[in-house]
Amino acid sequence: MAICPISTWACPQVNTMSATSKPILEHARDFSAWVCWIGHSTVLIRLNEKWILTDPLLFSNYGIQAFGMTLGPRRISNPALHIEQIPKPDLVLLSHAHMDHMDRKTLKALTELYPGKLNAITASNTSDIIDDLPWGSLNEMDWGENSTVNGLSIRALKVKHNGWRMPGEACRAAGQRRTGRSYNGYEIESGGIRIVFGGDTAYTTDFTNVRGPVDIAIMPIGAYDPYPETHCTPEESLAMVEMMKARYMVPIHHATFCQSQEPMSEPMQRLYKAIRRSSSQLALQEVGGTLGLPLV
Repeated sequence: MAICPISTWACPQVNTMSATSKPILEHARDFSAWVCWIGHSTVLIRLNEKWILTDPLLFSNYGIQAFGMTLGPRRISNPALHIEQIPKPDLVLLSHAHMDHMDRKTLKALTELYPGKLNAITASNTSDIIDDLPWGSLNEMDWGENSTVNGLSIRALKVKHNGWRMPGEACRAAGQRRTGRSYNGYEIESGGIRIVFGGDTAYTTDFTNVRGPVDIAIMPIGAYDPYPETHCTPEESLAMVEMMKARYMVPIHHATFCQSQEPMSEPMQRLYKAIRRSSSQLALQEVGGTLGLPLV
């Protein structure tokens, strides 16, 4: 069963929006690399003076736009930063076309704040969803391809997921390689520091193809029950982090929306237990948390 871009699961254990830590952006300048988990798969990265924003989703819910409203799941935790507080990104990285990763409302707002000035990279056969927005550049990347944007070296990574945005669309996971919507992770490198953004993925050994050691691995840990073919468990996520010999793990894709049946607190509880036996370190634990690597 492929995960629907709009979840239908109820969350009776959550009835109020949870608190979020507030990052101090000025502190980012004190580090060679700085990472902040904004919520879900949205991560703000500062790498050697360049700002990178992954899978931006900064409003209260996501889903189908109809009658001036967004019909879909609502957040249970506030984003760590509002859209006006996000520094102008030097690069927007989009992993795939699911509505909780390629949110048109957020991307429209960002491009209207910086018309003609934002550079974005997305997966194969997905740019048509947002190519009407006023980007500076919008390019697709396939697995194994390399690109350089604003001094950042980017490599698209193969992950295990699916790509359709609406049911019935062509999807790479269904064997439609040429026309199907694809799905990426990304390796980002600058100044000798390497960060991997895993996007959304089930367990795969393809991360053994990432040359280690990686400095920071940003990896999903939630929405695995009952979707093991598209989403990894916390233990599987950590195993992929260890394939890359990553120094630090930043867990994402949990504690923001109710998209599956596992309790909201379970992914982190399982990760706490698993990482005790790992050489990788848990970098942050809550929405708004930050990690900084010292200047070299």
